[in-house]
Amino acid sequence: MRNYCTFLLLMFSFLLYADIPAHYYDATDGKNKGELKTALYHIIKDMNAVGYNNLWQYFPQTDMRPDSTVWDMYSNTIYHFDGTNPVLGMDREHSLPKSWWGGTQNNAYSDLYNLYPSDRTANSTAKNSYTMAVIDSTVTFDNGVVKGGFSRLDGGFRAWEPGDEYKGDFARIYMYMVTCYEYFSTQDMWVQGYVAKQFVNSTNTYPVFNDWTTQMLLQWNAQDPVSTKELNRNEKVYQIQGNRNPFIDCPILAEYIWGSKKDEPFSVGLIGTQPYISKPLNNSKVAFTGIVGESASLQIPVQGFRLTQPIHLELHGENSNKFSLDGTSISPADAMNGCEITVNYLSEILTTDTVELHLTSPELPEDIHVTLIATTNDTFTLLKTNITNNSFTINWTPSFDATGYKVTVYTLRNIGEKGDVVKINVDFSKLTSVPAGWTRGGTTLQADGFKIASASNPGFITTPSIEFLGDKATVFVRAKTFNTSDRTPAVTVACGSTELATFETSANYQMFSKEFSTTGFTNNTITFSAKAGKRVVIDSVKIVSYEEIESPVPLDNYPKIEITNSHFVGDLEEEHTYYFTVQPQGGSNTHIYGPFTVFTTLVPIRQVSASNIVWRKEDNYIWLQNVKKGDEIMLTDITGRVLHKKKR
Repeated sequence: MRNYCTFLLLMFSFLLYADIPAHYYDATDGKNKGELKTALYHIIKDMNAVGYNNLWQYFPQTDMRPDSTVWDMYSNTIYHFDGTNPVLGMDREHSLPKSWWGGTQNNAYSDLYNLYPSDRTANSTAKNSYTMAVIDSTVTFDNGVVKGGFSRLDGGFRAWEPGDEYKGDFARIYMYMVTCYEYFSTQDMWVQGYVAKQFVNSTNTYPVFNDWTTQMLLQWNAQDPVSTKELNRNEKVYQIQGNRNPFIDCPILAEYIWGSKKDEPFSVGLIGTQPYISKPLNNSKVAFTGIVGESASLQIPVQGFRLTQPIHLELHGENSNKFSLDGTSISPADAMNGCEITVNYLSEILTTDTVELHLTSPELPEDIHVTLIATTNDTFTLLKTNITNNSFTINWTPSFDATGYKVTVYTLRNIGEKGDVVKINVDFSKLTSVPAGWTRGGTTLQADGFKIASASNPGFITTPSIEFLGDKATVFVRAKTFNTSDRTPAVTVACGSTELATFETSANYQMFSKEFSTTGFTNNTITFSAKAGKRVVIDSVKIVSYEEIESPVPLDNYPKIEITNSHFVGDLEEEHTYYFTVQPQGGSNTHIYGPFTVFTTLVPIRQVSASNIVWRKEDNYIWLQNVKKGDEIMLTDITGRVLHKKKR
């Protein structure tokens, strides 16, 4: 077993060569599992599709044997190309059946990584649209290359099995297809039937495959390494389509996504045979901060592969004299073992400085440039505020060049002004789970928002209960059509059981809004729904109520200028909420710090057992019984702010 594993790793290493563009796979570095798969999706998804009717024009470039015959992975029958005409007796076969995504004629329909010339009999009799698996039961077809029949895997089903010399080829095709067309999952394009044996569900972008499928594909990927045929075809298709099959460029990628290395970060330096630096990335940016007048340090990781010469380090930029390096070069051994570059920075003023760090070596295809952005912060820091029942003291550390500090103290009061108060503001495209308090049905939270409804069932999402304190409100919803094949997709908005509006969507996102009267609505919910077969995607919702707002009211004689590092605020009400800000004056730092909140404490009063007090609510009144003379009665809101206070 040990010898086999060693041989397998050597085979992986030996075959990792191809004319791969520099930095083509940089975005994969440090990722694994679904994140790595999605990074590959963004790299390879864009292509120049040749069109299904043009495939025979390209097959002579991609699938011709050295003896000029057709390279058929489905039979040993000898076929000869007829220029760019279709070859008699052969089909254009989708390795991963087109019926599995509904036969929709998109890029996948003519993707050369998935389409091959195939013997018509083998195609129609053995492969068809069946699941690819090991035939370990009844055999119904066997031409020496492919088998057709039944598999006992996963409970048993009709299947086809490629020949041993092509099992790795097909495994890497399947991995490519579920990666390049990852969006098929989020758009519900994988159809059910036999495909259910191969794919877990229609909205699963990772791992996509069932467990047995994953194990089989990983086994085939390892047992049948990338051949010269695959490497050459990969280069030809890349020249035609402009994208690559990463599982041919680097077969061990599959292990970092689905296999034994899925808990380890992938290193892009594993791809290729040339000297390479995976960290830091070329044209990357690194930002760090320090305190004005004090030295700050930053460590930048370095990881190299196949290096034989030192890496030289240089700083370039107008203010590079503020930066320094602990060394000017890195040895090949240190870089390949993984090390760090230490950058030091010192500034005597509040500022932001930008320089470039260059990593150069004669054996690298290009220099690595890293932008360093250093920002100095002030020494000003707010300290603990001392609070009593009728006063508080603000404390801070000094700003390094300030001559004074402007202190503003205020309360929030309702002075009769009205304005927009945001009740709900959610961007679903930035969420990974349903927000707290929301309910839903017939929906899917995907990368670009909430998909509402399906082809056969309606769907909805509903907000938590909203308190409307004014007489009108506006609901905003940003939505688009999920699938242009749906007829008149639309999103309906309702408040409680009252329908407010229905917005017809289009292929691109639009912002819809509806103002409505809240008269009669006190605490209620807003529901967004769509009908079956009229699917929509909602990526953001905002609900604004027009009502009375609280405005800042400064205390008498504020703002004030303070020249020390503390400020006393006295003669305040007990158990009351106050707010303050502090702004350095006369120096380079003019930032306003705050607002900060202070709640004054309560003077101890006679303790009264709660069991002695009887209360009841009638209409808009609260009645208290057994309150004795001298007791202090206070009414507070949910934040603890005193709304009313009275002594009996």
